[in-house]
Amino acid sequence: MIVLRYPPRALMGDYLRSGAGLLVGFGVLAAVPPNLPVLVIFGGIALLFSIFGIRTLRRHKLEVALTDNEIACRGFGTKVLPWAELEVMKLRYFGARKGKRGIFGSGFMELTLKGAGTAVTFESSLDGFEKLAAAALRSYKERGLEIDPATASNLIELGIDSGTTEPGCDSPPNIL
Repeated sequence: MIVLRYPPRALMGDYLRSGAGLLVGFGVLAAVPPNLPVLVIFGGIALLFSIFGIRTLRRHKLEVALTDNEIACRGFGTKVLPWAELEVMKLRYFGARKGKRGIFGSGFMELTLKGAGTAVTFESSLDGFEKLAAAALRSYKERGLEIDPATASNLIELGIDSGTTEPGCDSPPNIL
């Protein structure tokens, strides 16, 4: 079993952005006499950054366990997705590739897995994201499912050969 988590250093920027947005939103609400436009604009900003902060806290608490049989996510709730029931695998890239900084350029990747009535999504800042993507691909290919071209291309960016671009490629290595 492998346990993956989002490292605190990867979430620090999100916590700072959330705090700054809350400070601006609530700061203006506290400093300016109440009126409808100010309440709508800065109340909306405070609400938006509150939701963003809660989302960041959920990622901070998340533990992802990979086994040969399933992926289990525990945070504020628990989700279990058996590899044998994986139906959808999508790996998407978000951001501009101009001025590449690191493996993902100036953006990030997002892996979505669905099956057995469960859907889970992970961002590339998760420690061991490549292992998770390789394990999901192995399971997906074992079920005989085809990878969409965008996912195959993004897997190559991660250094994982999906086997869809070159005939005769071996399946991804077993990392568990």
